Amino acid sequence: MKGKTHRRKYLRYLRWTSKIAFLILFLIPIAYVPSSQYWQTPIAPVTSVFLPIDKPLFRLPLDESPCSIWLSGWSNPVLGSWLVEPLGAIQALLTGKVGEVLLVATLVALFLVVALLLVFGVAFCSWACPIGTMVDSFDKFVEKFLHSIEAKRAITRARNMQIRDSTNSNFLCKACPVSKAINKGAVANGLLIGSFVAAPILGFNGFCLVCPIGISTRSLFHLKSTTYITKVVNPIFIELWIIPILAILLSLKERRFFCNKLCPVGALFGGIASLNPFIKPKIDPSKCIMKGCPEDCKDSSIDYCGTCRYEDDRKCEKVCPANINLVDNGSLHRCSKCFECYIACDHDAIKMRAIGKPDIFRLGGFFRKLKARRSKKKVAPTAT
Repeated sequence: MKGKTHRRKYLRYLRWTSKIAFLILFLIPIAYVPSSQYWQTPIAPVTSVFLPIDKPLFRLPLDESPCSIWLSGWSNPVLGSWLVEPLGAIQALLTGKVGEVLLVATLVALFLVVALLLVFGVAFCSWACPIGTMVDSFDKFVEKFLHSIEAKRAITRARNMQIRDSTNSNFLCKACPVSKAINKGAVANGLLIGSFVAAPILGFNGFCLVCPIGISTRSLFHLKSTTYITKVVNPIFIELWIIPILAILLSLKERRFFCNKLCPVGALFGGIASLNPFIKPKIDPSKCIMKGCPEDCKDSSIDYCGTCRYEDDRKCEKVCPANINLVDNGSLHRCSKCFECYIACDHDAIKMRAIGKPDIFRLGGFFRKLKARRSKKKVAPTAT
């Protein structure tokens, strides 16, 4: 079993290789390198709010943003091809200011990315997102060097799991309903809906103005938003980097706090990925020690029985970046295909199914539970 676990770790090495490659692609101005008549890279000034805008500190090329990547012909939108992040594209369309020339390209790119989400789910968050990579790297640093903070994060995680798994949200503290709402992504969903409502009112991509991904990678939509505010062509304010830095430092409170609790991009991706039927982890109850003694257990006849469950303590969920309740068959719409649960399981109880049931079919069960809960509240307790 140890040999199999060791081989599975190559999936982790492959994922981190992908994360680092995309981080380099998105953050380092590689667009300085290619130069030809077929590859014309626009350059944007980088300035400071404390200096005159007409005197930039330096200039950056704008080719690598995951929010809007032009694959060819940036300066010729008729011939150019797009890859557009859905949140920015939907906001842009809601403003009503997408020109006829770019309307078809934006719609085609939007459907292309949606198709990728339907096939791969939110794998972008775990395999490519630059903010996700920086947050994960900082989490590893905290885990290895800041042991007191890591101990507090472990307590926070245990409390959140209790809130998540409890049928009575008030059994721990009065603030637990709020904590439960945050844990279930209420803030991220609120920011997502708010960005859609704000776009037609403001006339520009409101969230893109403060999006950590856009700021750190020189997003086209982010630049359009700042241009709308400042009336200056494509400014990049270096002070805006405080936003992605804060997104990273929030991990001092809880692992991957921004990604799981605040990011509207992740919320949108997760909603679309609820239709994704591919590459889903599945617990084998006959092997999972958290579900009882496995059928092939060789220690059930001695006094060791039960200790394995205490030692494991849902190890697969502890390593999950999205905090999915895997043991109890929780929703997988936020599964980022990181394979960490598959790697961590020492009992070969997790299988990665090529095809499974899309999580959107779980909505029926959710509404049935909601209806049953309301009917219970309506029934008055009988006197004894």
